[in-house]
Amino acid sequence: MSGLVSLQVKQPQWSKPTDQIFIGKDILELLSTSMYVDPLTMYREYIQNAADAHDADATTRNTNRSGSVRIKINRQERSILISDDGLGLSEREFRKRLTSIGGSAKRGTNARGFRGVGRLAGLAYCQELIFRTRPAGKDSVYELRWDSRKVRTLLRSSDTQLDLAGIIAESIESRTIPASGYPDHFFEVELRNVVRHRDDRLLNTLDVSQYLGQVAPVAFHPEFSFGEEITNYLKDNGVSYTPLSVEIEGEGPVFRPHRNEIALGGKRLKLLAPEMFTTLDREGECSAVSWVLHHEYLGTLPKSTMINGWRLRSGDVQVGGNDILEELFPESRFNGWTIAETHVLSKKIIPNGRRDNYEHSAHFSDLLTRLTPTAKDIAHRCRVSSISRNALQKHEADLAKCEESIAIASKPRTPAFVVASLKEEVESCLSTLAKTSQRGLFSDSEGDRFELRIKKITSKLKALPDDPDTADALQDFPPAQRHIIKDVIETIYLAEGQSDVADRLVGKILSKLRSHRRKQK
Repeated sequence: MSGLVSLQVKQPQWSKPTDQIFIGKDILELLSTSMYVDPLTMYREYIQNAADAHDADATTRNTNRSGSVRIKINRQERSILISDDGLGLSEREFRKRLTSIGGSAKRGTNARGFRGVGRLAGLAYCQELIFRTRPAGKDSVYELRWDSRKVRTLLRSSDTQLDLAGIIAESIESRTIPASGYPDHFFEVELRNVVRHRDDRLLNTLDVSQYLGQVAPVAFHPEFSFGEEITNYLKDNGVSYTPLSVEIEGEGPVFRPHRNEIALGGKRLKLLAPEMFTTLDREGECSAVSWVLHHEYLGTLPKSTMINGWRLRSGDVQVGGNDILEELFPESRFNGWTIAETHVLSKKIIPNGRRDNYEHSAHFSDLLTRLTPTAKDIAHRCRVSSISRNALQKHEADLAKCEESIAIASKPRTPAFVVASLKEEVESCLSTLAKTSQRGLFSDSEGDRFELRIKKITSKLKALPDDPDTADALQDFPPAQRHIIKDVIETIYLAEGQSDVADRLVGKILSKLRSHRRKQK
């Protein structure tokens, strides 16, 4: 039997395309208009760029300045001006950076942004987008202007041959102007003829201030007593970014929203000392630094506090919203009870393009897994607080009921059978209260206060007759009617409480019933 011989078939070779690669104009819409959901995100992008520039200045030029950003919003002219005191860019670098798309030199560095598209954030919200800079030591200011109206017109046109480079070339202009009247060095972005978007939040100074207080790399408020302690811990563990000084004309400096107390349902919640910890990755390197502010956990914190929810930050800039870690909690609602932040340090955990979450990776999943026990601990605290609060409310209600019953029973004109019934109810309730007090649900001060009230109730209970004579009150009524009449009279005394209304009403009822019985006889 002859063997089979397999014939090897030569596979075709792969080849590189020879045609020119075409990048259509619509890519610009994806990188600007469609990139960001919340218009306020535009402010974050430009503040983030200012922070990166300040850090670069500090590193390359060995400066130790505290970077500052000034924001001027003019509602009448519908304009926004965001200026920083960076050392500026040379003419060549300025034009190169502002006309390059997706080619940032920040990739691979510690910079917060590295995709080279954040500068386009304002295109969707104005008719003109202008960039200016003056490098230190130069007498010229360099400007580059985007005509946003033209961009939108070209994007809507039916010209399918217009590519990305073509639409940029058609939409931008640049010039050099004298530096007289400008700061010695700066970089700024100006939005002219800001379009009305949603509730016009872009031009609302309070909304902008509150938004940046949550997401921007700014300092804690001086009135937040734990701010320095948290800041020092973060710095000691690798979060070395220096906060920017951000000020909005008309609103003043922007600070983080944390304060020493929180308003919740008419109460003032006091915060406990922060719990701070680091998280190591699989290689034993510090991948994140976290802090948690525990409190009474009385319920979901209002959105108006701007600190509700466990948040994530990279480069001291918030990534995503306050719900980004909801999935870590056994019940997602407990995230809203939480005040916590985690600063991500690992370069392997990267924010996505929109910065509304992180790129999915094994390293990010590992971080979430390691943070989950803390989320479960917070959820346990929430449940314990809820149980304790419900027990406290019931304890208060039961004590108040006992005190009212004793007061009714102590009245001279309260019928003996009502006194006997109330005594029995109070004795039963006190037994239950004693068991509840032993469960450790209350603070020492609450326990002492309850114990004092129970002693007073017990003392008054002992002062009541041990065996009140109940035979004479309704003796003239038939046995079948007595039970019903007793229930009615007890209900009246309990409903009217300690007032004399019950005495008068019961007297009238008994008089009417006895008069009716006499007529029947």
